Amino acid sequence: MRRFSITLADVTVAHGATEVFSHVSLTVPAASRIGVVGPNGVGKTTLLRLLVGLQEPDLGVVRRVPDHLSAGYLPQELDARSNETVRRYLERKTGASETRMAATASELRIGLERQVETLSGGQAARARLATLLLARHDLYCLDEPTNDLDFDGLARLERFVGSVRSGVIVVSHDRAFLDRTVERIIEVEEGRQRLREWPGGWSDYEAAREHARDLQYRRFEDTQERRRQLEGRLTERRRRADGGESLGNRTGGADRRGTKALKANVRQTERALERLEDVEKPFEPWRLRLELEPAGRVGDLVVRLEGAVIDRGSFRLGPLDLEVGAGDRVALTGRNGTGKSTLLGALLGTLPLAAGNRTFGARAVLGELDQRRLVFSQEETLAGAFPSAAKMPPEAARTLLAKFGLGADDVLRPVRSLSPGERTRAALALLTARGVNCLVLDEPTNHLDLPAIEELEAALEGYTGTVLLVTHDRRLLEAFHPTRRIEL
Repeated sequence: MRRFSITLADVTVAHGATEVFSHVSLTVPAASRIGVVGPNGVGKTTLLRLLVGLQEPDLGVVRRVPDHLSAGYLPQELDARSNETVRRYLERKTGASETRMAATASELRIGLERQVETLSGGQAARARLATLLLARHDLYCLDEPTNDLDFDGLARLERFVGSVRSGVIVVSHDRAFLDRTVERIIEVEEGRQRLREWPGGWSDYEAAREHARDLQYRRFEDTQERRRQLEGRLTERRRRADGGESLGNRTGGADRRGTKALKANVRQTERALERLEDVEKPFEPWRLRLELEPAGRVGDLVVRLEGAVIDRGSFRLGPLDLEVGAGDRVALTGRNGTGKSTLLGALLGTLPLAAGNRTFGARAVLGELDQRRLVFSQEETLAGAFPSAAKMPPEAARTLLAKFGLGADDVLRPVRSLSPGERTRAALALLTARGVNCLVLDEPTNHLDLPAIEELEAALEGYTGTVLLVTHDRRLLEAFHPTRRIEL
C-alpha cells in the first residue's frame, strides 16, 4: 500500500442554483475506513466523485498526494454499455487478466458471456462486487455497494473491506455493514451544505449524534430564555429612563445620579444582549411519513400455488405448493439467483406458470415494490404516469407525491431521469394510494436513505395486512418479525 492523502480545502459545489457544499474541508489519509451518511440528495455521491477526480469543485481545491494516486469509483448502478458482456465489462473496468476474471466470475457464480443488461438485480450486484475484487487501487470509493447483495455477497464485501490494504470510503444505508466495516462516519448535513465527522461505526454515530442534538437543543432553549429575560429587563429600564424615573425617591443631585445610574444599567443590559452567544437551533429536516393502510380486510386466502412451475429462460423454479393467508408476514431468503424474485412474480401473477395452478383470494389486493423500480413508464413524466396508476386526480396525486419528497421539479421530469431513491419513494407513494392489503416488497431498502428505512420499519410494524418480503438488510429483517420464513 502506498502512502497517500486526499484533502478537500474550502470546497464549494453547486448544481445549477442549488448549493451542495459550502466551503467544506476534509482530509482522507491512507488506509481510511470511512462511512458517508446523510439523506438522499444532500451530496454523498458528489463527495465521492470529488475525491476520485470525476468532478471538480466550483471553488476551493482538491489536493491528492501523490498526484498520480489511483482512486477507483463504484457507482450505485452498473454503468455498462449497450450489448456489453460481463467479460467485456470487467475487462474495461478492471483490466484484469482472463485467468483472474474467470476465477472471480466462477466464485461469484456470474457467467462471463452473459449480456449485462440481462442480469437480475442480484447478479448485477455480484458483477459490481467482481469489479472490486479484481481492481487494484490506492483508494476505493463505493456508492451503495450492498444493494441487492445476498448474505454471502455481503460477507464477501465485508471481508474485502476488512482485508484490503487500500483506503475505503463507502456510502451506505446498511447499518449492520457500517458497524462491521468503518472506523469513522462523515455526515453530510442536510440544509447546511457542510460535513461533520464522528468516530466509530453507525451505532456509535447514532448515539453520539442524538446526544449532541439533545445538548444543542438545551443550549438553544437556555439561550432563548436568557435572551427573553434580558430583552424584558431592557424594555423596562428604557421605559423608566425615557420617563425620567430614577432609582430612588431622591431630589436634586441625588435624583440626577439615580437617573444616570438607570441609563448606565440600560447600556449594561444592551451590552449583555450583544455578548449573548447566538446558539443555532438544531436543523429539522424533512422526514418521510409513511402510512400503509390495507384496503379492507382480505379473506382467509391471499394467493395459493399448487404444483406451480415457472420458466425464465434457462432457469426453472418448481414445482411449488405454497399458500399465503391473511395477516401472514413471510420473509423469503436465499442466495442471489435462487429464484426469490421469480417466486414473487408467480405469487403476484406477473409471471405465467408453465405448469400448475394459481388462485387468488376474492378480496386480495396485491401491491408490488419491484427490485428495479420499473412500475412507471420510463419515458413519461411522473406527473403523467402517477395519476393513472394510482387512479387519482392529478392535483391529489401531486399532493401525495409531495408528502414523499417529490416536488414540482421532480414530477415534471421523465421517470428515467429520477434517481433510484426518487423512484423508490414514488413506488411507495403508489402503494399508499392503492391501499393494498398484501404488500410484496423486493429489496425495499435499496436506494432509500436511513431515515426513510427507519420510517419503513415503523410502517411495516403497524401494518395489519399481509406482507411478502425479500431483503438482505439484516436490521430490517430483525425488525420485521416474520411469522414464516421460506428459504430458497
